[in-house]
Amino acid sequence: MDKKLLWMSIILVLAFTLFASYVFFGGSLTNLARASEETEPSLQQSLIFAWPLNVPANGTAETEVTVFIRNNESKGLNEQQVKIASSIGTVKEGEIITDAEGKAVFHVSSSVVGVAEIEAFVDNKRLLRKISVQFE
Repeated sequence: MDKKLLWMSIILVLAFTLFASYVFFGGSLTNLARASEETEPSLQQSLIFAWPLNVPANGTAETEVTVFIRNNESKGLNEQQVKIASSIGTVKEGEIITDAEGKAVFHVSSSVVGVAEIEAFVDNKRLLRKISVQFE
């Protein structure tokens, strides 16, 4: 009788473990087997913003350009090398390493009147999105 009780206890514990893993891990234990998050930057998911979009062309007023480097799951990636290029004006910073949120902030000014087309690069690959800032 003791062997039957032991085997019944083992079966009960295994059944409970399978049930609990299904409930808590969404029916899949493969999520636990992943080594780490995806760390490859996505040129499609990464973003670029600027504010303000209209800036005086006096050589000192600046627009702030923020770049978010994200992976295919739209999660921010830290320690990515980012730089931007502007068709007119001067970028204050050179290359910036992203923070824990995947963010890098740049400043652009111009003494030339016109529309600046600004694009960002991560690991020397151009992001698919770009922005325009009016210097007037």
